[in-house]
Amino acid sequence: MSDSKLRVALVGCGIIARQHLEGYRRSGRAVIEALVDPKEENATSLATEIEGNPKIFKDLNEALAWGEFDAVDIMTPHDLHHAHALTCMKANKHVLLEKPMAISKPQCEELLAVAKEHAEQRGKVFMVAENAQYWPEVVKVKEIIDSGRIGQVYFAKATYWESTVNSPFPKRVDNSDHWEFQTARVGGGLLMSGSCHWLRPLRVWLGEVDEVIGTVGGTTSYPSMPDGFETQAQAMLRFKSGLTASFHALLADHAVSDTPFFQLFGSKGEVTIGGGFTGGVTVYDLEHKDGESQGPALGYFESFPPEIEAFVAAVLDKRPLDADAMYCSGEPRIVWAVYRSQKSKKWEKVWE
Repeated sequence: MSDSKLRVALVGCGIIARQHLEGYRRSGRAVIEALVDPKEENATSLATEIEGNPKIFKDLNEALAWGEFDAVDIMTPHDLHHAHALTCMKANKHVLLEKPMAISKPQCEELLAVAKEHAEQRGKVFMVAENAQYWPEVVKVKEIIDSGRIGQVYFAKATYWESTVNSPFPKRVDNSDHWEFQTARVGGGLLMSGSCHWLRPLRVWLGEVDEVIGTVGGTTSYPSMPDGFETQAQAMLRFKSGLTASFHALLADHAVSDTPFFQLFGSKGEVTIGGGFTGGVTVYDLEHKDGESQGPALGYFESFPPEIEAFVAAVLDKRPLDADAMYCSGEPRIVWAVYRSQKSKKWEKVWE
């Protein structure tokens, strides 16, 4: 294991940057050398939470010209991911790119090709940041499935919700001019923003998705978001294994019950991950009809530190990535297939 520390530039200093920053703190093996954000006040605010004196830049190219860092952590709006990642790989930096990889299939394919060359010819890391891969409850459920505790899995249900009343990510109509509500910038609507995180656990547990059928639309709470941004979606996912899962997403301007985020039904029982972002895994079976808690609830936000450590270890220790770039293109491909299904009203293949 290397004793050196990874020098990092944080590109985009919004909400997620603070989650990533906490990951670097816990790792203890990284130094934040630069902060990049076109809104200088965002970077200045984040700098107060960082030991040392990171340099602040409003422009990514200026930061790269300075270049006193080994890696970039890109957390910019979705429509900038493709260009920013290409620019940073061209500058010979290790790259951690917040999901989604890109907002179109051609962009994804170009990034995949460049990332392959980046790794094979330059020995550099390109990792897509999908924190749900490291969500402690998701890891625990995988262990329960593999142990046979709930028997043969029959099907799963995923429910993603955001609420202006009881969500840690409140979104309101009066903020609808924010980029997160602009279809062209997000690459879609709610499916491509928050709820696509819920697709990764299903893939971890059930394998690769083969085809989907679904529908998207608005809600009475948000009757008209800008340029058709969807605020609710439902889909059925059929996996290559033959298993199926239902997927539900909702953005609401009212209180929402703590519906389990995930339910997996098996021949011997059921396992759930509680809603409300606080997590907690519960198993229901013949011996525990009212449910048995599987340890303390660690929650969604505890997924970020192991995600960041995975990136640091990939660079410093040459540890293989838990999910390569091609695999990480799966979530946007699933979302695009749902959008196609909305139009065709048919099952749509994911990997075509």
